[in-house]
Amino acid sequence: MDEVAVPAVREAIRSCDIVVIDEIGKMELFSPSFKEAVIEALQSGKKVLGTIMLAPHPWADGIKQRPEVEIVKVTRNNRNEVVKRMLEWLES
Repeated sequence: MDEVAVPAVREAIRSCDIVVIDEIGKMELFSPSFKEAVIEALQSGKKVLGTIMLAPHPWADGIKQRPEVEIVKVTRNNRNEVVKRMLEWLES
């Protein structure tokens, strides 16, 4: 995690217009450096597209409640619409 994921997130913040984080889950939350990198991404002013655990977790719940975060639950019924929305958001 700290040798691959954290440097990848930080490099994306430095050099990309969009930061993709897949995934913010239970295992990833054992890494303080990863959690710091996620916060850095959210505060970077870049577009951040990620997946986050659905199960309750204090730190993940705090991320979900941030004002710049929009949670979109993807289901079999809405997945095509979600893709369309995400593409529109990425192009905006």
